[in-house]
Amino acid sequence: MDNFVITIARQYGSGGRTIGEELAKKLGISYYDKDIIRMASEESGIHEELFGRVDENVSAKQKLFARSGLYKGELIPPQSKDFTSDENLFNYQAKVIRHLAETESCVIIGRCANMILKEYPNVLRVFVYGDWDFRICEASKKLSGSTKDIEKFMQKDDKRKEDLCRRFMGANWADMTKYNLCLDNGTLGYEKCIEEIESALEILKK
Repeated sequence: MDNFVITIARQYGSGGRTIGEELAKKLGISYYDKDIIRMASEESGIHEELFGRVDENVSAKQKLFARSGLYKGELIPPQSKDFTSDENLFNYQAKVIRHLAETESCVIIGRCANMILKEYPNVLRVFVYGDWDFRICEASKKLSGSTKDIEKFMQKDDKRKEDLCRRFMGANWADMTKYNLCLDNGTLGYEKCIEEIESALEILKK
């Protein structure tokens, strides 16, 4: 295997992003999160700010017509009125993710990467989760406000990820069958989660 990719999907407050960062450092490989938006903007020529709406604007109406927006990989040409549509913005991010998987070893956080790369044999798909109390504790280290405010934010963020995945991939974001490895960080802890991913990676490489 010339290169490998570890995709990490995670519940907010589960520590998945930290695990990804530490894992990338330990393995000496690249780490990609919001960098993908910047790269997709450079690739397409579409302003970076527009890519944020793909994550945020998954309305009930959009979900109702989700099947027409399911990811197929095709890019819409610049002369089309749909060039800056949410579907095309997602497709450009997917193009960047596929290019990374084909050219280098890296860790990719979120963005439905596990499903975009589902046909790639060099990809380890990881889901990191934790119980509610653990996630509130971890989230409170980054978010200000009351416990109730933090809970509302976490619920909103989980729903955003669920809606995004259902809209563009037609799949359930939290479906454990979409992943090779599911880790309860609240029980295992950061160090053990990283060790488990490394062990699974060695199996993938064989």
